[in-house]
Amino acid sequence: MTLHLGNIELNVESAEGQDALARAHRKRDRVDCRCRVPYPKMYVAAVNGRFIVKRMPETGHEHAPDCTSYLPPGELSGLAQVQGSAITESPEDGTTTIRLGFPLKKIGKPRAMPELTGQPATEVKQSPYKLTITSLLHYLWHEADLGKWYPAMNGKRFWGVVHSALERAAAGKVVKGQDLARILYVPEYFRVDHKDEIAARRNALFAHLRPGKGGPAPLGLLIAEYKTHEPTSLGAKFVFKHAPGCPFFADEDIARRFNTVFAERLHLSEFVEGSHPIMIASFSISKSRYPVLLEMGMMLVTSNWIPFEHTRDVDLITRLTDQKRAFQKSLRFNLKSDAPIASAVLLDTVDPVALYVAEDPDSAEAVAALVGTASESRYSSWLWTSHDPMPAFPSRTPNRKTGDNHEQR
Repeated sequence: MTLHLGNIELNVESAEGQDALARAHRKRDRVDCRCRVPYPKMYVAAVNGRFIVKRMPETGHEHAPDCTSYLPPGELSGLAQVQGSAITESPEDGTTTIRLGFPLKKIGKPRAMPELTGQPATEVKQSPYKLTITSLLHYLWHEADLGKWYPAMNGKRFWGVVHSALERAAAGKVVKGQDLARILYVPEYFRVDHKDEIAARRNALFAHLRPGKGGPAPLGLLIAEYKTHEPTSLGAKFVFKHAPGCPFFADEDIARRFNTVFAERLHLSEFVEGSHPIMIASFSISKSRYPVLLEMGMMLVTSNWIPFEHTRDVDLITRLTDQKRAFQKSLRFNLKSDAPIASAVLLDTVDPVALYVAEDPDSAEAVAALVGTASESRYSSWLWTSHDPMPAFPSRTPNRKTGDNHEQR
């Protein structure tokens, strides 16, 4: 599982490795990942003043399952539906263009906040060729590798890690002609002794979003852990973890819709011990310089920051982590909630194994659709479709090393 440029092994962390990657970037030379034969090709991208090695578009499944660049085929999640249409990668310049189904400029009255991704549409059906706001959260979580889990990660994930991973994931992403990193606000891990510096960096980002004298006001994007909200005279005040002293406001209509759309999600979060409700939202900066929420989406994650949809999903993730298994959690992106997908993919078996979980074993139609999808997969399948105890997982490959931390994607 080493990287080679020609016949020379690369250490991307060293000064020599960075110099070699800089030359490869200029010449657009490809890098070999020697995780398996034939060697999967990778490209060099410049991110935040450093050079990193990234997998070529739609080649994640060509890597060995224990390689950090491995990704299950897109059809096991909702990625296949949007890859190449809503999401377009360019190895030539290292950028990724994302087509969004929601505005990033404030023009007139805000749109009605959409329902959660996967829920029945209340207005216009979203195009699979554009990401909804919740789908964008799924994509950035996916790009940050926060859906991937190795036993060595136990006890090492906290908001500071999540924040850094999301900021790396946003680098090189273009939305509506602008750099996503310039408009994305992910609260830093809060430390009292650094509160002034943290506030200064946040204020600098907000200053970029202030309305000008003419033309539509630009919007920012927030990804944060929801903490609470309370009524105000004009709507509601929202508070997010790691952002003390920076409340976000919403008008009465948005606050009402939030309570309606996300009530079930929040109840589920309270039921699942240690879980985190992660919100994504577009926001504007008022003339008085406070942030105002517009469209919102939400995703629930476990105590290890792994996404889940329902309680049986949590049962699966808990069993996998308790048994120290390596796996990749699947995300829906634009797919509806009743579309059958693999819940996760085991990465520590001889070949990857797709894991399928029926949310409602009493729904014969849903179970049949899930079984049918599993039978069409290129991977072998494990299914839990009844009320019976969870079946045993396929055995892991002895002595397989997973989760080596070298800087490649």
